[in-house]
Amino acid sequence: MKPTKRTLIRFIGPISFLAAWEAYTRLAGVDPIFLPPISTILERFWELLWSGEIIWQAAASLGRLFAGYSLAAAVAISLGLFIGSFQVLRDILDPVIEMIRPVSPISLIPLAILWFGIGPESKIFVIFMASFFPILLNTVAGVQSTDQLMIRAARALGASRMRILCTVSIPAAAPFVYTGLRISMSIAFVVIVAAEMVAAQSGLGWLILDAQRVYDTSTMFVGIVTISGLGFTMDWLMRRAARLAFPWMQTKGGFS
Repeated sequence: MKPTKRTLIRFIGPISFLAAWEAYTRLAGVDPIFLPPISTILERFWELLWSGEIIWQAAASLGRLFAGYSLAAAVAISLGLFIGSFQVLRDILDPVIEMIRPVSPISLIPLAILWFGIGPESKIFVIFMASFFPILLNTVAGVQSTDQLMIRAARALGASRMRILCTVSIPAAAPFVYTGLRISMSIAFVVIVAAEMVAAQSGLGWLILDAQRVYDTSTMFVGIVTISGLGFTMDWLMRRAARLAFPWMQTKGGFS
């Protein structure tokens, strides 16, 4: 199927859903406080866009998200490469990781506020904790899945352990790392909104909660749709980057 035709087909579902939403709320006479029509939400979106309010709130959320996510990616990938390469290190750290990993990042929000206050640091900490483990575990799995024949061949040619890590293990683990990064990005969007609803004075989560206090349902939906759009855009960009970095995965159905 041609890419253009496939893209058009992908729009059928969302457009049909939005049209049904608009028709139902108009024809059934649904109270807009509970479910406003799509046209009303779009009108409110343009108002917030032209006033700059939605841009400011989205920028506040994205700044916190990228700070925590980038820090988690840097630490998790570095640590995962070494844990996957050294059995002793894996044996030492694995029990600690498995004890901390099941803890919900949302449950850490009160602790983060106690440690860092209601400033951006508490949100960055929670994002870090939410993003860290999916990236770490996928990186470890990627290193461990490296073809042992390639490692033996590199050793036979006199490559050091560090050189094998850089030239064999890291390229082999790259698709796994990408998967961890993609999963963590979606989790980060969920957690940043929850953190901003608990303790923040800006951001999309705060915008939704503030609108709920005055029953401004249209603004609530604008915040929700903006989060959805930003998450979709980031995932699309990551998939595009992966197609360029790992072209062989396309033929295997690795990227949709």
